[in-house]
Amino acid sequence: MKPSVNPILVGIIAGLVAAILMVVSPALPVIAPIAAMTALFIAGLGFGRVAGLLAVVVAAAALGTLASSIEFAFIFGATLLPAAIMSQLAGLARPASEIGGPETALAWYPLSDILLAGAALVALATLCLVLVAPLDAYFTEEIDRLSAIITEMNPLAAPTAGDKLQMLATLKTFSPVPIAAGNMISFFGGFYFAMRILTAFKRNVRPREDVRSSLRMNRLALAVLVGGIVLMFVGGTVGLIGASFAGAVGGGFLLAGFAVIHNALRDKPWALPALILTYMVSLIPAVGQILIMSFGLANPRRAVAITPANSNETSDTQN
Repeated sequence: MKPSVNPILVGIIAGLVAAILMVVSPALPVIAPIAAMTALFIAGLGFGRVAGLLAVVVAAAALGTLASSIEFAFIFGATLLPAAIMSQLAGLARPASEIGGPETALAWYPLSDILLAGAALVALATLCLVLVAPLDAYFTEEIDRLSAIITEMNPLAAPTAGDKLQMLATLKTFSPVPIAAGNMISFFGGFYFAMRILTAFKRNVRPREDVRSSLRMNRLALAVLVGGIVLMFVGGTVGLIGASFAGAVGGGFLLAGFAVIHNALRDKPWALPALILTYMVSLIPAVGQILIMSFGLANPRRAVAITPANSNETSDTQN
């Protein structure tokens, strides 16, 4: 029997840990955000919805206090909320007999649907961030710096004021894509490591799945991605909405692409060098990510984890 733990205390501790990790994230840009999400998912996946939601509230309040801004507290809350929602969805299960499975088994909420819900929330949070955060000044500074370099190299090619405005508009429209995609990767990283930690300590509610075979985006996500890309080219606020959704869902397909590759290389004697090459390719700006993402795009599906009642052993069925 699992020892009783106060979910409120867990939520407070997890929220404070997540806030501290978010503060140090500029120094550890990949590790710290994933570790922060791991703390939030441990609360939500292992100790229930109260702990998960409280962890998000505490983290947002702490970060808002450090920034001396209620506005930023709400932005941080919206940014971190997907962890609580995804944790709640991950704990949902129903009798497998309802989808044609065994009478004595449970069917868990599909990982692909959890990712899509997370992507939608990440997109909305990213949209709030880019609409509220003062990105114009940052982009203008970067454009001026780039213009100075170009002018020094070739004075005849110096960007005009109109060129700078066009560059600013383009940057503003496309900026949500990497932000949303990066957040999706952080959230899934947190989900994955939290599941491993909770399983090791036998605190997991949802059975741990074979991520290589179950991590996919469903077919609805394809439509959302296409719609987001189309809206990006409209420009303005509509373009920002499209870019936010395209980036978040694209991040999900990128994760699915890695999972497809890992699954294809399962038990191969040359898997390690192939995976090293894969991750090296993924570091190539834009081209590498699109190449990996194409594997996820080519294999959309909705796998449902089936477990015997009161068991942590899982098998996947495809819908």
